[in-house]
Amino acid sequence: MQLLGGYHYIPVSNLQRSAEWYSDHLGFKLVFEDPLYLELRSESGIRIILITNEDNVRSHMTYSNGPQAAYGFIVSNIESTYQQFIEKGIKIGRISNYQGTSFGFHDPDGNIIELWSDYPTNK
Repeated sequence: MQLLGGYHYIPVSNLQRSAEWYSDHLGFKLVFEDPLYLELRSESGIRIILITNEDNVRSHMTYSNGPQAAYGFIVSNIESTYQQFIEKGIKIGRISNYQGTSFGFHDPDGNIIELWSDYPTNK
């Protein structure tokens, strides 16, 4: 078996506002609308499903050293992406170099997302 892609369910308070945010900042495009969710896809085929979040849940994990992103995406150039996010006014964490180069940030609902470059692969 070969996995061909993946998707993430992301809880949000406002479907349309979040769809615009994910489109503007991460390049996702709206491909399907339902009263309960919106499906967006990236050019490379990554799918995210924005679901109505009536319980005010934020997606992340908590480790002993603090919260950790539940969603991660790989980009080709972390430094230029980092600079673009600064220019867009997105509050971002510092660049980390642990098992690859990455930085984290929050979407408008407080979900933690991480972008990676040079993500390690098992060969």
